[in-house]
Amino acid sequence: MIHVLDEKLINKIAAGEVIDRPANVIKELVENAVDAGASHIVVEVSEDYIKVVDDGHGMNKEDIELSILRHATSKIHSFEDLEHVSSFGFRGEALSSIAAVSSFRILSKTEDMLEGYELCVEGGRIKSFRAEACPQGTVVEIRDLFFNTPVRKKFLDALEDERIVGFLEKFALGIPVAVRLRMHGKLVFDVQSRDPFERIGQVWGFTLLNDMLPLKYNEGNISIEGYVSKPSYVRKDKSMQALFVNGRLVYSDEISSGLYDAYKSLLFVNKHPVVVLHVHTGGVDVNVHPTKKIVKFSHPGKITRVVFEAIRALFRESTLDFSAEVQTTYGNSFQSMFKPENTRFVRDIQQGLSVLPSFENRYVHFPELKILGNIAKTFFLAESEEGLVIIDQHVVEERINYEKFMKQYMKGEVVIQDLLVPELLEFSPKEAMLVRTQKEQLKSYGFYVEEFGENTFRLEKVPMLFNKVKGVEFLRDLLVDFKEEEKEDMITMMSCKKSIKAGDSVTVSEMYGLLRQLDLCDLPYTCPHGRPIMVKLPLEDLEKMFRRKGF
Repeated sequence: MIHVLDEKLINKIAAGEVIDRPANVIKELVENAVDAGASHIVVEVSEDYIKVVDDGHGMNKEDIELSILRHATSKIHSFEDLEHVSSFGFRGEALSSIAAVSSFRILSKTEDMLEGYELCVEGGRIKSFRAEACPQGTVVEIRDLFFNTPVRKKFLDALEDERIVGFLEKFALGIPVAVRLRMHGKLVFDVQSRDPFERIGQVWGFTLLNDMLPLKYNEGNISIEGYVSKPSYVRKDKSMQALFVNGRLVYSDEISSGLYDAYKSLLFVNKHPVVVLHVHTGGVDVNVHPTKKIVKFSHPGKITRVVFEAIRALFRESTLDFSAEVQTTYGNSFQSMFKPENTRFVRDIQQGLSVLPSFENRYVHFPELKILGNIAKTFFLAESEEGLVIIDQHVVEERINYEKFMKQYMKGEVVIQDLLVPELLEFSPKEAMLVRTQKEQLKSYGFYVEEFGENTFRLEKVPMLFNKVKGVEFLRDLLVDFKEEEKEDMITMMSCKKSIKAGDSVTVSEMYGLLRQLDLCDLPYTCPHGRPIMVKLPLEDLEKMFRRKGF
């Protein structure tokens, strides 16, 4: 038999949707504080206790009574308001949900009130409501969260404090409000600056700021601003990424897709950039999920594209160099450098110095570089005004090949070359089946194959850029997990196989020529896998190593 649930049970069910962890409680309370115009927010957390204090506008007696009722809100008044909601809260569910599963106390006062009012609620039931002296603003205290929902409390774990800090770190980066967090009696962070750049330093550390690039971009009704890290500064996880849409901290697949597409071929595998991005646009539905962490765009594809273009444009205009981290060593440890087996390195430099060509500096992306020599047929040493530069010969050509071929591929103008003698390729039955199904896709990469027997094919044409690579080995690698959406991975692999390898002989003149070609690339700082092409060892670090300065 169908019956209507009582209000207490309804509140408990609703609380499960909005409040599932202590971090969600704090999220709702600090968002309410910002909506109330607070300039300072203090959060205190200890065992089974949460307290949030703000100096906002406060609430009058009537509003305090209404605040714990479901769907009681001051943020919206009609359905049309949902399309333009600018406040964090608007559903009127947070306080009622929190009060339903905790011992709840709220104390608030407006500027024109002589005294404030305190409301105490336990498990959804009002225990007391009385006048209380207090300053302007609001204080909310939560004790014994989930005391009446033991199953929910059972699922809390040792990471709850970490989740609270993680949320407040990101939230503090999106608001011009002072935020202080104390946990178990200790100050965790105290963010006071109103400058967005300084706030990143106060939250995530000031050393990071040297590797952050400011971003500002507009297209139509979409504006993007914030800071992104250079590809040389990466993390093992996404914990230092804060994405905001119209001021709201969110998770957004559309923004993330544009972000990672922009870093593609610049990030090393399984590494993640540091990002604080603010996207402002219309056509955003914030009423998708009770926690308001997810939003929907009326033009998701455009959001992804604009984020990509904004970051890529920034990278093209920036110098993305990599600096070596040097551990200073002294004394007898340097003697190993002069063992007989290492003297070839010295001879190679000396020989290289005698044949150095002279070039005027015409680089766009790099300082003037004077090549000094080669180490182990793998790295070139060069001198710049700033110090020593170490260049990986393989990744120089890999980036050149990657950008050349990618441009040809994207325009559908892959330059091909007929083989004077077609190469016969013999595959396993499984590989042969894949070749047959992917013949047209292979043509788009510049490989023309025709059947020449049961499991044998004739390779007749190849891309001009990759004409020196053995066809059968190349195609076998290309056919592994061959999918159109992985074209970037395919072209990356092709570029890697075609390029100079460690151990290949490269003259100084040839390296100068490669550097000129590299300078014409859009992103000449990393290989497509994300490894640095050049690593800089500043002169001041060399001076410290030899105890000339810094002591």
